[in-house]
Amino acid sequence: MIRIAGLFVALMTAAAAQQWTVREGDVLDCVVAVAAGEPILKSEVDAQVLLMLQQNPALRSSESDLRQRVLDALINDRLMYVQAQLDSITVSDEEVNLQLEMTIQQLVRQVGSEERLENIYQMPMWKIRQDGREEIRKRLLTERYRQMKMADIKVTPREVEEFYERYKDSLPTLGKQYELYHIVRYVVPTQQAREDAYVRAKGIRDSLLRGADFCTMASRYSEDPNTRTGCGDLGMRNCSDFVPEFCSACKKLQVGEISMPIETPFGYHIVRMVERTVEQIHVQHILITIPRGDIDQERVRADLEQLRQRILSGEISFEQAARQYSDEQDTRGFGGALGKLAAQTLEPSLAALLDTLPDGGITAPLPYTTNPTRQGFHILWKKRTLPPHKPTLETDYKELENFALTMKQQQVYERLVATLRRQLHWEVLR
Repeated sequence: MIRIAGLFVALMTAAAAQQWTVREGDVLDCVVAVAAGEPILKSEVDAQVLLMLQQNPALRSSESDLRQRVLDALINDRLMYVQAQLDSITVSDEEVNLQLEMTIQQLVRQVGSEERLENIYQMPMWKIRQDGREEIRKRLLTERYRQMKMADIKVTPREVEEFYERYKDSLPTLGKQYELYHIVRYVVPTQQAREDAYVRAKGIRDSLLRGADFCTMASRYSEDPNTRTGCGDLGMRNCSDFVPEFCSACKKLQVGEISMPIETPFGYHIVRMVERTVEQIHVQHILITIPRGDIDQERVRADLEQLRQRILSGEISFEQAARQYSDEQDTRGFGGALGKLAAQTLEPSLAALLDTLPDGGITAPLPYTTNPTRQGFHILWKKRTLPPHKPTLETDYKELENFALTMKQQQVYERLVATLRRQLHWEVLR
């Protein structure tokens, strides 16, 4: 997950313009620095400063080093973005689109509605998505570069013990935590819904083969909001950037050929091959999603509730049920274990629910969405509550390991940006 979504920073820029008083003679925006040819705007610095002030009210915008810290961080990010491009690091359109939609959903929840978001931006949703997409791509590339440089960094048990002995008196108190487990069931569309979507997609392909204009059909029928106004164009990309089902089908297409409906987790795609090289493809697509109706959702909710009752009656343990029935591959092998989660990091509504749930209690089925293409529900088991406490090696080894790892990563990061600042040109203009 990227540290701060570009779209969220853009929203903060708009908020800054609304909240800060503008005096006569003030410069509303200008380039304040350049890093490897990439400009950094005053509005970006303003937005980041505002975000930091909102996250930490104890800070003061008048502090001279606050803006400098923000500017330095932006310069470092730009240098890493440029180096990521030089190193031929890529992110797929699917990754960008997924992150964009997740960010937009978060923003809509925060401001209350799409209409309110449009009012803040003073532009329609399609324009918000269009402007946000490139910022999201830059942030993903920057973060991928950072992750690649940090991927091999680990700490040994000896390093964790040394870290604890050195810093134990100054370590922060850990806030209230919940040890949580969950069982996830995804909402799968009915066979009838799949067949209906396929028939729609096949009908669109038939129209294209009879001479219908691809751009017109994409604009009229495609359910991909990110590309339908641009003729469904996905640009020239590495085939491996796309999900396997999509890439595999596209490899078989000749230039100008229109595919049969291709099923992926997103739905059915009708694809037209525009051009191709040995490694890359340039395609247009029309997406027909497969709807998941209220009946599908209620069926999953009912199945989970039935499973919950079996666990509560003692027929099966939660961990056994997770291993047998959970659809989430990352946690099912561990009995659904999510680990110890800090109460303050949870969504307020979930934190409030868990606060009233007794230790050993299991929630009713709750919506679970970590990916816009996969709707689902989950039940949570609160195994135990850990009150605020000072970390120790005996009870909080994992947290101490993370503290030690974070410090080591920070040291590597500082050396990395120092090297980039020597190798790439940058300057502060004002």
